[in-house]
Amino acid sequence: MQPRSSQSNPPAYPPHANQPPQSGIRRRPRGAGHPGVQSLIDWLAPWSFWLALLAAFLALFLLVAGALGYFAYFQITDRITPGVQVASMDLSGKQLPDAAVEIHQAFNLDRRIVLDDGLQPLTLPPAELGIQVDAVSTAQQAFLIGHRKDVFFRMGAFLTGITQGEHLSPVILFDEARARLTLSDISAQITVPAQDATIQVQDGRLVALPSKIGYTLNLEETLVPLLASPENLLQSGYLKLVLMPLAPHVEDATQQLQVAQAFLYVPHTLQAYDAVRDESFTWELDPGLLATWLAVAAYDDGVQLDLSTPAVEAYLATLSAQMGDGRDLDPVQDAPRVKAALLAGETATVRVIHSPTTYTVQSGDTLLRIAWHVGLPFWKIIQANPGMDPDHLTLGQTLTIPSQDEMLPLPVVPNKRIEINISQQRLSVFENGERLHKFVISTGIDRSPTQPGIFQVQTHELSAYASVWDLTMPHFLGIYEAWPGFMNGIHGLPTLSNGRRLWGSILGKPASYGCIIMDLDAAEWLYGWAEAGVVVEIQP
Repeated sequence: MQPRSSQSNPPAYPPHANQPPQSGIRRRPRGAGHPGVQSLIDWLAPWSFWLALLAAFLALFLLVAGALGYFAYFQITDRITPGVQVASMDLSGKQLPDAAVEIHQAFNLDRRIVLDDGLQPLTLPPAELGIQVDAVSTAQQAFLIGHRKDVFFRMGAFLTGITQGEHLSPVILFDEARARLTLSDISAQITVPAQDATIQVQDGRLVALPSKIGYTLNLEETLVPLLASPENLLQSGYLKLVLMPLAPHVEDATQQLQVAQAFLYVPHTLQAYDAVRDESFTWELDPGLLATWLAVAAYDDGVQLDLSTPAVEAYLATLSAQMGDGRDLDPVQDAPRVKAALLAGETATVRVIHSPTTYTVQSGDTLLRIAWHVGLPFWKIIQANPGMDPDHLTLGQTLTIPSQDEMLPLPVVPNKRIEINISQQRLSVFENGERLHKFVISTGIDRSPTQPGIFQVQTHELSAYASVWDLTMPHFLGIYEAWPGFMNGIHGLPTLSNGRRLWGSILGKPASYGCIIMDLDAAEWLYGWAEAGVVVEIQP
């Protein structure tokens, strides 16, 4: 027998020149050498679907458990659920107090609204326009979305918030009155008044200036979007200020130019009369000055030449400052009267007024003696010094003495005057500076004297009756109140109720209870001559 070779079969392919000889050991697939693992894989193969399903359920369980835990966290800690927004403000996870604070800060404090008139925008906080977000109520509504009693509703809101979000509108408190007030103030700020056509001096000559249209805020139109939806305005942060034109009252002044030129060629005079001191002041008004006062005004009967009231007031104020010695003019009260007189081609007359003064109580003074000295009824001094004790004056006490003009309540008649002299028992009548008459009179007796001072004819009574003394007084001219409600005056010889006439034989001596007595004919004449407003000066 031939000996057996160590290699039973020759190689199927020639060995690579560089390949080492192969050993006789073969490699098996991974795991093939572990029958237990392979067996487990083979055993599980039919259960793979159920295992995948179990894994899916386990993942879902973990997901739900996590979601429930997340949900429970928001419920237990009282936080606003995810996705809840007020306007564009995210409140997720906020607790109620914190949410209210942030809402208030964002909407009421930080937010601004632009008001645009097309010229110069204004920026205001919402509260100025009456808009305020109720931060507490808004936060409560946001909180209640995920915290109602029904647990399923809570969970649904929770999941909806996570997936889709919840959007709330803020709770708005609107104060229309505040909005109107603010817009009215803004209207006053932005209004450009219309300019009337007028007359003005330019380069030394009068010219007619054209009118100009103005504009102001149309309040009601501006309020429309605000009243319709304060919330939308708050969100947009923009309010259009609607303007409307203002038409001038005087559109053309050319027709008044010639009238103004003629006005300046006429001399104009201003007079001031001091009724207390019976003094007059006269000023000739310069045409150049008057030219600066010229204006044009529209009246019911058409456009007319006018004078600027502020300009006239300013001129009178300058004159008043020059008066001195406790005397002034009243520019505001006098300006309309001055304008009317000048435009009518008349002399303008104003009244000099006197300031209150003071009096220092001297040794031996009584209130009646002081009243006699300062020329005012005693009750006027009491009125001017509240709290004073008229029966117990103190040496050195300072009393306020009212202006003597308080006894001249009516417009003064400047060209007539009555002068009464107590010591001489005479009454003189003056007109235009000339004495017309001088009459013998009787004034008050010592225990009821006639009060010296500057007074005025205030009342006319053909037959007045004084019940205190049972006297009928013919042709009574009331001139001052001896005390409130009791008028002293000038009248004819009085009669008692029995018909007896008094004091006819003693004229020229004090006889009355304070009035000024004249004979019947003189009293009748004076009654017709002295109209209300004539000044009556009573000298001691």
